[in-house]
Amino acid sequence: MAGDAAPNRWVLLAVSLVAWAAGATAVFQLSLVLPALRAETGMSLALAGALVGTANGGLTVALLGWGVFADRFGDRRAMATGLVLCAGCLCAAAGTRSVPVLFGAFALAGVTAAAVYAPSGRSVVRGFPARQRALALGLTQTSTPLSSALAAAVVPGVAARQGLPALWLGVAGLCVLAAALVLVFGGQPRAESDRSGPAGEPAAPAVMARMYGACALLVLPQSALLTFTVSYLVDDRGWTPAGAGWLLSGGLLLTVLTRPVLGHLSDRGGSRLGLMRAFAVGNAVVLALLVAGVLSGTGWAPAALLIACVSTVTGYGLASTAVAGFAAHARLGRALGIQHTVQSLVATAGPVLLGGLIGTAGYAAAFAAVAVAPVAGGALLPVGAERRRQHPHPRQQCSRSSADGVPVSMAWWTRRR
Repeated sequence: MAGDAAPNRWVLLAVSLVAWAAGATAVFQLSLVLPALRAETGMSLALAGALVGTANGGLTVALLGWGVFADRFGDRRAMATGLVLCAGCLCAAAGTRSVPVLFGAFALAGVTAAAVYAPSGRSVVRGFPARQRALALGLTQTSTPLSSALAAAVVPGVAARQGLPALWLGVAGLCVLAAALVLVFGGQPRAESDRSGPAGEPAAPAVMARMYGACALLVLPQSALLTFTVSYLVDDRGWTPAGAGWLLSGGLLLTVLTRPVLGHLSDRGGSRLGLMRAFAVGNAVVLALLVAGVLSGTGWAPAALLIACVSTVTGYGLASTAVAGFAAHARLGRALGIQHTVQSLVATAGPVLLGGLIGTAGYAAAFAAVAVAPVAGGALLPVGAERRRQHPHPRQQCSRSSADGVPVSMAWWTRRR
């Protein structure tokens, strides 16, 4: 389906999901092979951890750039180019045991893997009408927990049996396969006419700034819980690492269902930010219950932790849809790139700061600090701006009609026709 033909939107969604999963696996697999990495290269744990951080850092700094690239050259070119380059970086890593070369290869692997995030979201947003957009993005975002769960089950065993070069060549092959699917089936979607705002006009910069700030605050609980759930259950509750991992994995797999369901409800109701604010309030309540459970040592603290993991990941699922609804059509990739960059920065810096707080004041203090974030983020969401875009004042509609060349006196008749 190459060329100028517009692809089927559901095929487009499937291709975007595969591309997202391949790019995410290229970076995420490093955290799963630390024992093999240390055994085969002689790295210390600190140095191996720094290699993981280097790959994540490369991804973070490139997210915005790939979004701008997609705005200029198209989603298909962005994703395919990034995935092929990422495969080359992984092949370079497979062919060396030099630690400096490994650092360079995985820094560039992170930079190139970033090509799947904003462009895949941009492709889905442009291919689906507003009445299906949140569902489509929710389905696309399931690639992260699904690919993470599959990688966790497969990658360590392959690294132990076949070695790291074989593993990295296999992941490189996955990236090439995903790039081929993007080139053959991706296409360039036709822009949909039913933008979220009147006439597709972008929101004011102040509204976009509030949206990005809210995203930063609302993603913090998700990042914190995904990072510290296992350590809390093992350190404070006496769980085995395997049992704690199963609880976290179960919560993530639940979000494979809850995110698309929330997206469908949002599409039917037409509101993104209202649901996000409701979830923010609910997340604050659940986190407060978690803090109470941690302080009292009661048996329901793990249950509250599971609910909080599912709720924080689910509620944040509408963020990309909301950002897309406010963004200028020609700068959609840039807007999504900024959102993903903010999200990645918080996911990197937040656990570092919270880890220090846990070391000095304990898990209850850290979870209490995290509980403040959804309250502030929910308040910062520009719900009023979304409502005004969905239900503009009649004078605004008339002025737009006049600006488009339709006399104000005929605007009503034109809309009826």
